[in-house]
Amino acid sequence: LTRSLTITSADQSVFEKAQGENITLPCTFELSEEDEGPLDIEWVLIPSDSQKKEQIIIMYAVDKIYHFYSPLAGRVEFTDLDPKSGDGSLDIVNLKAADTGTYQCQVKKAPGIQSIKIQLTVLVKPARTKCSIEGSQEIGKDVTLKCVSQEGSPLLSYDWRRVSGTHQLP
Repeated sequence: LTRSLTITSADQSVFEKAQGENITLPCTFELSEEDEGPLDIEWVLIPSDSQKKEQIIIMYAVDKIYHFYSPLAGRVEFTDLDPKSGDGSLDIVNLKAADTGTYQCQVKKAPGIQSIKIQLTVLVKPARTKCSIEGSQEIGKDVTLKCVSQEGSPLLSYDWRRVSGTHQLP
């Protein structure tokens, strides 16, 4: 029985965090004696829009760390600055709504290769709701009541009710 590289951090693959918070995306691994090649750890952002291509965020190769994806510049780093110890986890600080997506950690050390995917959703506090009325406010005329918020995830939903005093009317 031969054993090769194994990713050991598969306990949670879906994360939700608020905008502005920090997060550690886990990617710990164990190497085996059969794995002889150079260690390569690569974090990739897989966009939700299938028309866009994957973006390499950060990479550890030949004992060096390389940063790639500019929207995360200055906000992303390996948790352990020496990831060959078995911890290729990724720290992201000051989360932004645009950081929402699927992150993939791929660990390679020939002949072993393993990867895990982690879904991150960054929740955004809703902006103040703005409400307005359109149309003539006369008996027998049509009016449109509108409420909208420019920000917020998940998107806000609205429930309309007609209230007179303490009674709800149809």
